[in-house]
Amino acid sequence: MMEVIGFLMRVLLLKGFLKPFLWLFLGVKFKYQEKLDFEHGKIIIANHNSHVDALAILCCVPIRFLHKVHPVVARDYFYKTKMTRILAKLILNSVSVARNKEFKSPLAQCEKLLKKNHSLIIFPEGTRGKAGELQEFKHGVSILLSKYPDVSILPVYCEGFGDLMPKGEWMVLPFNSSLQFGRSRILAENMSVQEKTNIMKQEILSLAPEQKGVQHV
Repeated sequence: MMEVIGFLMRVLLLKGFLKPFLWLFLGVKFKYQEKLDFEHGKIIIANHNSHVDALAILCCVPIRFLHKVHPVVARDYFYKTKMTRILAKLILNSVSVARNKEFKSPLAQCEKLLKKNHSLIIFPEGTRGKAGELQEFKHGVSILLSKYPDVSILPVYCEGFGDLMPKGEWMVLPFNSSLQFGRSRILAENMSVQEKTNIMKQEILSLAPEQKGVQHV
């Protein structure tokens, strides 16, 4: 019953309120290179400057696939209290990972979902950075792809979201921003973890508008 309630709340929030708000009031432009389809499991990868990033991506997921797409969030941040944990699970349909060494298998929950043919939203930088800066990528996604070579990646570039809702701020400000979806692709199974990480970074950067103002940290 709670799953049904959570799904309905998710649809109302994302489709009924948030996407129109982002589009009409904040001027976010949504761009696609392919029709979004999550019949088979994928890992959506994107740069990360704001809490708006994951919500904006979720807004674009077709309703029939919403139950199968899960943002991967930091356990120490989103699951800190009972209230935030309920909101993260019900509204975001999230799965949590530990950013410390508290758990032996921090990606175990992600693996369970991939085995069920579900999809994940992961920010390879690991944390929000400054607007216009792309930080070093962690290897978590590449490790998952090495274990599940049939899972494709879907690159996304979030432009201007760091100015829309900067790190450390909770006020959403109007800004010229866009969300650019690339094309899904499966990475070769014989690639090393580092090679996969490098390609993912290139895929995301290739979606940046003329790569203006994008700095590597």
